[in-house]
Amino acid sequence: MGCFDKIGWSVKAEFDQSILLWHIATDLCFYLDVNKNSNVIETPICKERKSLAEYMLYLLVMCPFMLPNGIGQIRFQDTCAEAAQFFQEKKDISDENKACTALLEVNTDILPSQVKGDRSKSVLFDASTLAKSLQSLETEEQWTSEKKWEMINRVWIEMLSYAANQCGSNNMPSNSQEEGLLTHVWLLMAHLGITEQFQISKGNARVKLVGW
Repeated sequence: MGCFDKIGWSVKAEFDQSILLWHIATDLCFYLDVNKNSNVIETPICKERKSLAEYMLYLLVMCPFMLPNGIGQIRFQDTCAEAAQFFQEKKDISDENKACTALLEVNTDILPSQVKGDRSKSVLFDASTLAKSLQSLETEEQWTSEKKWEMINRVWIEMLSYAANQCGSNNMPSNSQEEGLLTHVWLLMAHLGITEQFQISKGNARVKLVGW
């Protein structure tokens, strides 16, 4: 089973859902890898990943008008609520590492979203499934940790590019520092002539990773 077979479902999801899925999953992978090798946190690619993931989540929660239409804030609120309930039941969890371990120990052979249906928009345990799939690239596909993080970083870069293209083509952001990054990325993409690679049809706000 190749990389796309393992994680393709996560980038076929609605764009706001993909942001939440990948934000949680990359954090889970990060803490797992720090446990194995504390030097991971110092690598440039992990620092870049952290910055991009946090920026995209910031846009989703604080500036949803900057992203393609979706229900990102509802997904975020439902995910936070499910996380709070989950950890309230786990009285012995005292740090990030134990929290990650507890999430990854949940049986997710069937995607939780398929079980819950429309009752909740939480992506907490779907993200746990994604994290397990990402970690399995090392154990089952013989990927190095560096290759895995390069791929994760690439996903975030393409999500940023996708969001910048949609924002730039629909409504230019204000001059705030946080929102201005999206404008700069869009201008660079327009200058390089690559905006067409990230076009979407109306009502189909999904990330499409070039070259997958």
